[in-house]
Amino acid sequence: MRKSIATVSLSGSLPEKLAAIAAARFDGVEIFDNDLIASDLDPTEVASRCADLGLSIDLFQPLRDIEGLESAAFTQALRRLRHKFDVMGRLGTDIALACSNVRPDASADLDLVAEQLHAVGDLAAEYGVRIAYEALAWGRHINRVGESWEAVRRADHPNIVLAVDTFHVLSRGDDATALAGVPGSRIGFLQIADAPRLDMNVLSWSRHHRCFPGQGDLDVPGLVGAVVDAGYRGPLSLEVFSDVVRVADPRMNALDGMRSLLHLEEALRARRDAQAAPGPARAVVHLFDPPPVPDRVDAEFVEFAVGPEDHADEDPSTSVTALLAGLGFAHVATHATRAVQWWRNGEVNVCVTTQPVPGRPRPRPFVSALALRVAEVRDVATRADALLWPSVAYRRGPFTAALPGVDTPSGLHVFLSGPEGAEDDWRAGYPGTPEDHAHGDWLAIDHVGATVPAALYPAEQSFYRSVFGLVGGTESEFMQPSGRLQSRPFRSATGDLRVVLAVSDAADPSRVGQLAFACPDVAAVVTRGRAAGVAFLPIPANYYDDLQARFDLDDKFVAHLRAHDLMYDEDETGHLIHAYTQVLNGQFYVELLQREGRYAGFGAPNTHVRLAAQARL
Repeated sequence: MRKSIATVSLSGSLPEKLAAIAAARFDGVEIFDNDLIASDLDPTEVASRCADLGLSIDLFQPLRDIEGLESAAFTQALRRLRHKFDVMGRLGTDIALACSNVRPDASADLDLVAEQLHAVGDLAAEYGVRIAYEALAWGRHINRVGESWEAVRRADHPNIVLAVDTFHVLSRGDDATALAGVPGSRIGFLQIADAPRLDMNVLSWSRHHRCFPGQGDLDVPGLVGAVVDAGYRGPLSLEVFSDVVRVADPRMNALDGMRSLLHLEEALRARRDAQAAPGPARAVVHLFDPPPVPDRVDAEFVEFAVGPEDHADEDPSTSVTALLAGLGFAHVATHATRAVQWWRNGEVNVCVTTQPVPGRPRPRPFVSALALRVAEVRDVATRADALLWPSVAYRRGPFTAALPGVDTPSGLHVFLSGPEGAEDDWRAGYPGTPEDHAHGDWLAIDHVGATVPAALYPAEQSFYRSVFGLVGGTESEFMQPSGRLQSRPFRSATGDLRVVLAVSDAADPSRVGQLAFACPDVAAVVTRGRAAGVAFLPIPANYYDDLQARFDLDDKFVAHLRAHDLMYDEDETGHLIHAYTQVLNGQFYVELLQREGRYAGFGAPNTHVRLAAQARL
């Protein structure tokens, strides 16, 4: 289907917005009136610029407070509309969005609203344009799509059609059933936005927290699917207001919007396939059809970029290899053609490279890459490319990386590997046999945690959702000494991959800061590590006093936790024991954790204590 986006969804000047929209391969654009008013391009020049960029002008918006008015005010509204219709003629567009009235003196008389909409339709017909009437979620009297449809139905004018905005519908608690009986021929335009579930004033929610489809919690595919099923064949058009949009780079943001529509089309295809039933053939709708998300995604290895001076016999507080050795890892192999060491402890694999790493320069050591295991590497790489995610710049100094990879919006390189023994297994570049590489008893890379700037937070979530099908958990909020921290876990539906994304008020750059490794006995690892010089995060005594108040724990067990600076959490399914190393080079730290029973959380009640302890150091 055709794809469009409102200029209000991007930052920058109108020419910058149009260039970004064209670069992201949109078919059309909604021209926001305020953008046009503030531009030094007149409407004819805007039309010419759009034509040169290959963009159609799909909508002019918004027209406000044009119905439910007393007589004199309605006369003034018609005068204003004549001017705006003239502007539309110069832009070369034939449809405008009109919002339901929000004025305190707006009339609740639906017959009057319909009568005035009919008169607006007559005027629109004189100019050869149509009006798509939308129920604002905060409209004075008309604030639900069923009410706006009733007004359009009663107006009974071919130039007055219905506008459907997913945010306005879903934020009021309605769903696709609210459109039952509305013919697709009477739906003149579809605007699309998602949002996280928030308990707040709907106007503030709309102005500050909308996001692209797939980045929030609303059932956007269900509603859009119902509109398409009704027969709508106009553009899928994004209209997103948010604090993120106001600061994000317009080209990056436009590209993120295009990815969201491609992912939405894939969801629509899956929805139509699931609803397929015997009977008359359904109307053909051309929808995006990439390779599917992988059935399973597992964490394979993490990669550190270090300096050439990093040696295992150095201080674990400054050397990655010394830290690994102190935690029980062994250097099991060196890559045959690249300056990369493979370190291993049981099922936890770590690669250490001294090669140049493409991307933003940062002080070494830092976490430079994450490798994920999937059954079909080529399919996942093709999927990422189809969704317009950038490939990793393969060239790393004089060597060429053998693994396909994708860059996240924050700049992390995510490599793709096949299963052990497959043609595209990452281990193929290392000499030796599986027996040569065996060492240790650790269980898995439990999760990785990344902190990103607020402007990249929605896009980073979209990356893991759209490429790998990860499912987002509940968002949490914590207070840290330097401000607020929000985080949200993402999990593979069937694999063991867990990624925790965070956005912080602190001015930290994008980075993977947390590496969590599952161990059979955390206390034993801490004991060994301390003997080797590894510095662990000291936990205050007050924490253990509170722990005994929260849980019915044996005094001896609490003393054991206190002696090893271990933290504890439990729920009805099991419990968690975990410890943290101190932060290395201001970049990252290691979490050691021991899950017992079916505990699947992340020890969230302990987070504020950990943040305060890290701040003290």
